[in-house]
Amino acid sequence: MKFIKRASLILLGRLLLFAVISAFFWIPLIRYYIIRYSLFGGDWWHQLDWSRLDWLLIGVFFFMTTVCVFTVDIRRNWLLLAVAMVGGLCIEGWGTQTELWHYYTKERPPLWILPAWPTAALTVDAVSRLLSPQLIRIPARFYTVAAWVLFSLFYLLMILFAYPYLHYSMTVFSFAVILLVSVSIVMGTCDRRIAVIIFVIGSALGYFLELWGTSRHCWIYYTRETPPVFAVLSHGIASVTFWRAHLILDQLIRLVFPGWRGHWSSEVSRGGPTG
Repeated sequence: MKFIKRASLILLGRLLLFAVISAFFWIPLIRYYIIRYSLFGGDWWHQLDWSRLDWLLIGVFFFMTTVCVFTVDIRRNWLLLAVAMVGGLCIEGWGTQTELWHYYTKERPPLWILPAWPTAALTVDAVSRLLSPQLIRIPARFYTVAAWVLFSLFYLLMILFAYPYLHYSMTVFSFAVILLVSVSIVMGTCDRRIAVIIFVIGSALGYFLELWGTSRHCWIYYTRETPPVFAVLSHGIASVTFWRAHLILDQLIRLVFPGWRGHWSSEVSRGGPTG
């Protein structure tokens, strides 16, 4: 009974925490739907056209909410949250300041989009942890080839996509960071299996996020694609970069606190549990 009560309280706490984060993130969209359907005046339910509801938004939001509510443990995930928030700020600052993409609010970058990065990072991390025990059984050679192909392909797409904006120092810095992360993975300084898994899952989630954002004109890339392939795969490389930064910080923290329990993928690399 005590376990049930404790588990219920933990789940409720997670739900409330995510509700607060989500409310902050979706303020512009909530305002849009309130105005669109006049939710605070008249019989708004008679005006509601179910065929015009944004089912893509609802589906993505429901999936990310469910994953985060049932898997997030703040005591273990706070470092990933911090890394993704800082990383997301850098990515959004680079893209909007160089005008690779812009938001409908014209902010550079808009603060309300930043919580989306930790939310997506937690979702990708949780799904990767759930699928890794099955996927890492695939022969190591497959992941070696996949790592070379995926990260080389992304870097080529990045060059083609961002080359017109190479005169910005922020673009040069972004190229350097991605090159460093890609080389560290293909050279085997970390677990290639986990890197490939995170890249693929991050790109899969990124496809639906980018499809929604670009088709609804929430953000628009300079190429006007809905969405560009580079943007989809960039979610995969961002997820890998957050993971790689997390591992480095884990090692630094462990030097000061030997009992620190790092990222779950460290245990997988040593042949330990994933939980």
